[in-house]
Amino acid sequence: MISFFPSPYPDELWYSVICRYHVHSGNYCAKHTLRQLYGDNFCAPSLMLCGPIKALLAQLPQGFLSARDVVMQHTFFPYYARFFPTQRKRSSYAYVVNGNPLAVHRMGISQANGNHCSVMRYCPVCYQEDLQLYGEPYWHRSHQLPDMQICTRHRCWLVDTDVAYNSTRQQELFPASFTMQLKKQSAEPVPGCLLALDSLLHDTLDSSFDYRDGSVYHAVLDCALRSRGWRSLTGGRTYATKIENALLNLYGSYVPATDMSAKQLHATLCNKSVAPRYVLQLAVLLGLSLHDLLHAPDAVPDYKAEMKAMYQSGASMYHIAQLYGIDAKTVARWIKS
Repeated sequence: MISFFPSPYPDELWYSVICRYHVHSGNYCAKHTLRQLYGDNFCAPSLMLCGPIKALLAQLPQGFLSARDVVMQHTFFPYYARFFPTQRKRSSYAYVVNGNPLAVHRMGISQANGNHCSVMRYCPVCYQEDLQLYGEPYWHRSHQLPDMQICTRHRCWLVDTDVAYNSTRQQELFPASFTMQLKKQSAEPVPGCLLALDSLLHDTLDSSFDYRDGSVYHAVLDCALRSRGWRSLTGGRTYATKIENALLNLYGSYVPATDMSAKQLHATLCNKSVAPRYVLQLAVLLGLSLHDLLHAPDAVPDYKAEMKAMYQSGASMYHIAQLYGIDAKTVARWIKS
């Protein structure tokens, strides 16, 4: 049983709670702290999912914290699992709460997340507020989200600290401290496109989590793209160049060019594991909220049946093609199928 353990602050990353325990325990070595928390065969907590949570909570007084609260409020699990099917959500949760080392792969983080943060970040305004309210700084979960560039609370740029973190340093602990240096904040105005994107990122991380099928976003995006004329009525053809140009006009250089490539677009629209940022970048372009993405659209019209009925009533294939914005050969193929 651990004699004391700090209570998490609002929006605090679980990794940060462990770092604060390390500081307040007076331990000189991070390995000693991790051994206290996880036992001799300790598993170093990753920044994303933060190690075997159940094993640690078992050493705390019963009812002090629940595993669900820790996972949902202090790790990145809700962000990465938001768009999973129901069964994958449940199995991923079990992996995370038990500290299964395969959790990162199970959730698609290793292959889907293209830009793990290499340095810890902070909002300068939050930093001062935390010192005044709590007497110490701490790592905010939303600030460390790999895709986040803005503090959505204060609508200002996040800044890098002098605290570096990567996968080769997982057996070290890097607490937020009074002496850490915050790099100079950008004086550039925050663009509206990034504010909209990062607000949606924050909603994806922070909104109430449930186990309904999150993969319905595929149908939502498909329907929205068709209504814009960026995808064929059958969904068989995507006008990637038009979408790329629209994304480029919206985000400019604020989003990596690879995020807007035809290859990435294809992966996002197919049933592949992708980082949520790809879905959310498209959602901002299409004017979709998180609620929109997670609720299936109304039934898509049966265009083939409509065309057959029109042809049988005497309309020509050319007229039907003109009406639906497709070529006559496609109309002929559908009518005969």
